[in-house]
Amino acid sequence: MAQQTILIVEDDEMTSAMLEMIAGEAGYHTLIAADGVTAIELYQQHEPAIVLLDLNLPQLNGYSFASLVRNFSGHKPRIIVVTSTPADYEQHLKELADGCLTKPIKRQELLDLLA
Repeated sequence: MAQQTILIVEDDEMTSAMLEMIAGEAGYHTLIAADGVTAIELYQQHEPAIVLLDLNLPQLNGYSFASLVRNFSGHKPRIIVVTSTPADYEQHLKELADGCLTKPIKRQELLDLLA
């Protein structure tokens, strides 16, 4: 099986580094975007299998990113929302995303969502 690509969209460097480390150790190729505009560019260039998506991003927030990907792209990756407020996922993104990872990040919880 070919190595799957994960796009990590997270503006907090420590959280991004932790997600990258765990995903990399699990055998995934990772791409990093610290804002929504860069995330769209990387998404269009690489068509990742999975997107780990923070909601509060500079330039283009996670809600807008998920909506653009779901409504205007032929490629449909799994989108996992990464948030410290799971209620945001439940209220606004449940229909656009495939799962929710709560901060602080727990290694096994992330691995279970990626499986």
